[in-house]
Amino acid sequence: MKFITEMELRDLYKTEPFTHYVLELDTKITPGARQFLTDRRVTLGQTQCSEGKKSNIDESNQVQVRETWCTLRLRRRMDCIESLFLLIAAELLHSGDSDLSEEVMALGKCFKNVQNAEREKIAPDNLQFWGWSEEEIKKRSDDLEKSVEINEFHVRLENGKEIVQLNHLRASLLEVEPALLEAFWNEEKQACSRQDLIDTVNLIINILCIMMWKCLGGQKWKR
Repeated sequence: MKFITEMELRDLYKTEPFTHYVLELDTKITPGARQFLTDRRVTLGQTQCSEGKKSNIDESNQVQVRETWCTLRLRRRMDCIESLFLLIAAELLHSGDSDLSEEVMALGKCFKNVQNAEREKIAPDNLQFWGWSEEEIKKRSDDLEKSVEINEFHVRLENGKEIVQLNHLRASLLEVEPALLEAFWNEEKQACSRQDLIDTVNLIINILCIMMWKCLGGQKWKR
């Protein structure tokens, strides 16, 4: 049995106000959450099965709530990654690697731009890094992600901690694309309406791969 709390509804409503909320099967609502809906005159419904069919609750409202949940989950995921950029930049700085720390901070600002673009429903700014254009980044990182595979061997290297930290950022960013697809998938067109955000996130991942390559001694990618 799952319980929907007032805090969850507050976050959901803050993301996108709604007029109807449908509880799925095996889901209950706490008294505080029920009062929250009442105060905002939100109609509460319960999904029910009758002879193999769901009740005739307005399907458009169900879709609206489901999409809002997806957006909320996406934004929380992105907030977590933003904090990870700051954490790793701080750890790098305190360990004495100020140059790499500054690069991670700068890359975090690029990711922040993606967050703002999603929230404001605008296109993200063109990404530039190390003076490279987006096309240069794509060209220089071509197939690089496949060749940079981090394992327990790298932990033992002198700069193993830095490599593992960058890889953790890369792995976390890989979770953004499916979250964007879930939140902005257009069933009719069979495409994501925010492919621009996905493309920018992939560029950030490419830059991280280049950073990891540099840490591994890849002379080809040094500035």
